[in-house]
Amino acid sequence: MKIEKIKKVGDSKYQLILQNKDVITTYDDVMIKYHLLYRKEIDENILESLLKETKISDIYYKSVKKLTTKMMSKKSYKHWLEKFQLSKQNEENLICKLENVGLLNDLYYAKAYASDKARLSKDGIGKIENDLKEEGISYGMIKDALTVIDLEEMNQKLKKMLVKKIEQNHHYSNQHLKQKIISEFLKLGFSYEEIHSALQEVKWMNETEILQKEFMKTLLKAKKKYQGKELLYQVKNKLYQKGFSIEEINECLEKEINNE
Repeated sequence: MKIEKIKKVGDSKYQLILQNKDVITTYDDVMIKYHLLYRKEIDENILESLLKETKISDIYYKSVKKLTTKMMSKKSYKHWLEKFQLSKQNEENLICKLENVGLLNDLYYAKAYASDKARLSKDGIGKIENDLKEEGISYGMIKDALTVIDLEEMNQKLKKMLVKKIEQNHHYSNQHLKQKIISEFLKLGFSYEEIHSALQEVKWMNETEILQKEFMKTLLKAKKKYQGKELLYQVKNKLYQKGFSIEEINECLEKEINNE
């Protein structure tokens, strides 16, 4: 089939206008491979190969755009690539090409991920490590990546988050809050030793003030539904669930009774 016209339509794109008026948009690497700038005609076999390789090139440039916008692990990239339904060989060739130009590198990805998460998220080292495992990063690369994390900065981040949790507490006893904090921060990937050590260094709120405020709030709410012994039981139960001791609760009750 005769090639009527060749037109450059971008930095790396060309359009071929065929005799039957079909327009094929392809890339410079494909043009060079098939010597299309010097051809006057193209047969069916070359056309079929050209269309297949144009598809591969198209996916490659989409991959370049994707990976320059956001770094990805090889596992995540393969998952993104599934929608194009490439053959195993074409997929491996594409991955190899992207690795050769430095756009796909699990070690660089892991180091960047660890650094960003350590600085910008609430995550501890344990969660960062588990996330990298989920991304298919090898043990050796994870170990290497975690060395970019400044342990002192992580400790300061942990203490800052703990102080915020303590300052925001208006409902629980210090002991109950401590248990909640340990549970929450273990899930964030901090070790028990890290959390315990940081808790030793922070200043706790005055528990008596918290109890008094929570007592009055609970009492006023319970009075809308209960009276007498049932009222006392409901107030005691609610406050006990928040970690306050029976002795402390009884003291508040006695003061309230004496003030009435």
